[in-house]
Amino acid sequence: MTQKLSRSEIKRRFKQIETIAKEIVELKDPQLGKMVISDDLREEIALARKSSAGARKRQIKYIAKLLQDEPIDEIMAFLQKNRGSKILENQLHHEAERLRDAVINEALTIAEEYRAEGLAFIPDYPSNEIPSLVDDYPDIDTNEVRKSAYQYSRNRHRNHYRELFRIIKAAIEKQRLKQELK
Repeated sequence: MTQKLSRSEIKRRFKQIETIAKEIVELKDPQLGKMVISDDLREEIALARKSSAGARKRQIKYIAKLLQDEPIDEIMAFLQKNRGSKILENQLHHEAERLRDAVINEALTIAEEYRAEGLAFIPDYPSNEIPSLVDDYPDIDTNEVRKSAYQYSRNRHRNHYRELFRIIKAAIEKQRLKQELK
C-alpha cells in the first residue's frame, strides 16, 4: 500500500500540519509545558505568540516545517486529549476514505477484467488491497469488506460504498482505542 504522494496530497498534509502548528501556538503555557517538543520549537512558538498578524502567519508556517521533524502522532494525541482537537478525527476519517477508495477501485478494476474475459465476477475475487488492510487492521471483518466491495462493483449502489466506509472506520477506531489502552 505504499503509494507515491501527489503534490496536492503533500500540500494537504502540510496544511494539516499548519493547523496543528496554529493550535499549538494558541495553547496556554501550562499545556505547552506538558507537551514533548524540542527547545527550538518552544522558542519559535514563543516568538509566534509575540508577533503581529502577518509575521505570525509566517511564523506558523515555519513552526509547521519544524513540526515535520517532531513525533506528529504524539502531538496530535496530546492535542486531542487536552483540547478536544478535531485534527486526529479528520485524519482517521481521511484514512478510512482512502482505504475504502483503494478497495473499491481494485474491485471495479477486477470486475472489469472479468467482464472483458467473459468470466463471472465472484464475491471471492482475488484481492491485494484486502490482505494489506487486514495487515494494518487485524480486527476488520474481511468477509464484510469483500461483500460490500463486490456489491458496489456489481450495482454501484451508494449504500454499499457507505457501508464499506463504516466497516473500515470502525476498524481504524478500534485499533486506535487499543493503542490508547496500552
